[in-house]
Amino acid sequence: MITKNPIRRAEKEDSLDLCKILAETPMEGSVCLTQDRRPDYFHGAAVQCEQPEIYVSKQNTTSKIAGVFSAGSRRVFVNGQIQKLRYLSDLRITPGQRSGLMLARGFRFLRNEILENGEFAQTLVISENAKALDILTSHRRGLPKYFPNGEYDFYLISLRQFHFGSSQLQVRKASTRDIPAMQAFFDREAPHKQFFPVYDFTELSQNNYYRDAKLEDFFLAFDGEELIGLLGAWDQGNYKKTHVRGYGGHLRWLRPWLNAVSRLQGGIGLPAPGTVQRTLYLHCAVCRDNDPSILTALLRAVQCGFAGQDYHHAALGLDRHDPLREALAGCRTMNFAGRHFLVSFGADPRPNLNDKVFYFEAARI
Repeated sequence: MITKNPIRRAEKEDSLDLCKILAETPMEGSVCLTQDRRPDYFHGAAVQCEQPEIYVSKQNTTSKIAGVFSAGSRRVFVNGQIQKLRYLSDLRITPGQRSGLMLARGFRFLRNEILENGEFAQTLVISENAKALDILTSHRRGLPKYFPNGEYDFYLISLRQFHFGSSQLQVRKASTRDIPAMQAFFDREAPHKQFFPVYDFTELSQNNYYRDAKLEDFFLAFDGEELIGLLGAWDQGNYKKTHVRGYGGHLRWLRPWLNAVSRLQGGIGLPAPGTVQRTLYLHCAVCRDNDPSILTALLRAVQCGFAGQDYHHAALGLDRHDPLREALAGCRTMNFAGRHFLVSFGADPRPNLNDKVFYFEAARI
């Protein structure tokens, strides 16, 4: 028997069940990954969104959770102005409950209870996840419209291979006295990119949206006395870890050979199945006039500052058309591609958006 109202708002008591679902439902692709969100699923959810909204669906015959999705919101810059925008993420359905009925029920709830009056949301889909892309962009009855809004590159960056070359810029770590200048610089530069999340540097260490993000792990670039760039490094290992479950296709057989070449070049190897990756997330990448040479200097400082600290890699996400990608030319990287969509049951929001590159924080995926 199908319950009358199978979807409800998640509660703190659901945390362990939610962690279990994410651990048991891998993200599909040539590299099979799962997330470990212990000890508390909601710690990571509060970093994804300033106002988390997690919804769960129970199995028809038991009280166990069969599926979950997140539709929380955060403040971002849209056309240079601050706007609250939803982020659709963490869609997981347990293997035994994957049916068209379950998915249709979820999208009906999304239309009736969440995305009302033409509201649109953001989401990212891994490019290799052909099954999900086929369903979400199929225009099937009852589904929202997924409007393509750019390609996204998620980079893993080696911390062992230092950026070569020199720079005339001075780079140092931030301190409390830098907060006013950091905020003024951010407020001037960040609105030039669509969907850049709003930052309040006075909230670091005080707000769950910045859990474990430390002021002293921000790197500042100066041209003389002028602040011209900033980049944060964020260890989220206390509440978000990535497990490598295995490999598909040719990678299953090529991994040892690729790793041998990577070691010779100081690059990133493909870890053995069963390993846990320790990731240093790079966030709040802001450079004057979006100048990649500034990001180059900041990346070099991060590599020097965190080398030898047992991180497997750093991670940074950028729009494929963002000029800042040029800064990665001197780094050893591994790239995962994604598709960025705007989701709505109403009209296409894209004609109302300025033609700017977008920014999506890798640390908040």
